[in-house]
Amino acid sequence: MKDESAFLAPAPAHGADTPATPAHPDPTIVHLPLYRPGTLVSYQGQTCSVSHVVVSRSDLKVYLRELGQAVDAAKVYLAPTRLVLQRQ
Repeated sequence: MKDESAFLAPAPAHGADTPATPAHPDPTIVHLPLYRPGTLVSYQGQTCSVSHVVVSRSDLKVYLRELGQAVDAAKVYLAPTRLVLQRQ
């Protein structure tokens, strides 16, 4: 059996001159399509609006109002949205 007592030891204290975390870390910026109800997307050359999104284990489907059916999100074009990921 592995000795896991090292995980239970208290974390080492940081000195007064070195902060534990940076004061203002650089935020992570990602560009992703943001599917919202009413968003206009392009699918097979026509403009459609998003009704809702269905997420399953390995699929992301976008339900389009004009077609009345769900289509694979990879087949729908939507300009990416800039998202800033930062804890506050």
